[in-house]
Amino acid sequence: MTQHLQLPPAVMKVVLGNQLARLRELAEVTQEDAAAVLGCTQQKIAHIEGGSGIKLIELNALLDRYAANEADRAYTRDLQSESNRRTKRGAFSTRFRQYLRLLVDMEPSCNRYFSYQALVIPGLLQTEDYMRRNARAWRPSLTADEIDKYAANRLARQRVLENADQQFWFIIDEAALRRTEGGPVMKAQIKRLVETIDRPNVELQVVPFGVGYYMGQGHDYTIFGYDTKPAVDIIYLEQHDGGEYVDNSKRTARYLTLWDHQKAAASGPEQTRRALLGIASSL
Repeated sequence: MTQHLQLPPAVMKVVLGNQLARLRELAEVTQEDAAAVLGCTQQKIAHIEGGSGIKLIELNALLDRYAANEADRAYTRDLQSESNRRTKRGAFSTRFRQYLRLLVDMEPSCNRYFSYQALVIPGLLQTEDYMRRNARAWRPSLTADEIDKYAANRLARQRVLENADQQFWFIIDEAALRRTEGGPVMKAQIKRLVETIDRPNVELQVVPFGVGYYMGQGHDYTIFGYDTKPAVDIIYLEQHDGGEYVDNSKRTARYLTLWDHQKAAASGPEQTRRALLGIASSL
């Protein structure tokens, strides 16, 4: 079994869909032709290739139609088998709300993690005091036990930064550093960000106010990149009451382009370090 198969089942379905699309295109078969093989609609084929999953009997029928070689057949069947794997009872991600579980599963399994935040320090970089201050702003108010659990779980998620085989890149708008009353909590938080810059697998940039308007400002998102066969990117769009996962290749391509524009707008690592130290000294 390849390293690609040690991934969350939802990610495996996306890889499987991309693999089937690749095999179909190599065979010069249209989605309409593939639909005829299964006796279904073209929309179902599009959904399968988009990551909805597929039954083994249907998979075998498509592999026959695509005249896939034995290596591709074995790999694709392994993908299908792993995509149906259930989350183990008591898994770390089960501590979180349903819409966050895939996010929590992807954090330690992706090859690349790119995050843009406009108004809040990214969760993987927050100090415990900052977490607690943030949690107290929620309404209805959380109990002390709920805040304790929230902080403990978020701190546990930060262990992923210790994996030197993963690349983490954060872009933060200066507004996230200024949207506070200041004081020791924010000062300690900014010092944590300065320390983060020296991690070998972490990049951190700040978009200063002086840049003015720039593409995508104010829209928080995270890109999870996987070096699978074929490679896939999954976008998480953060929302007030949940989140949206995007794995459509055209939409993910637009977010990758947006990320490049925001990297260009942000200050470099050393400029960011000086800016952070300057803000901390003013608090």
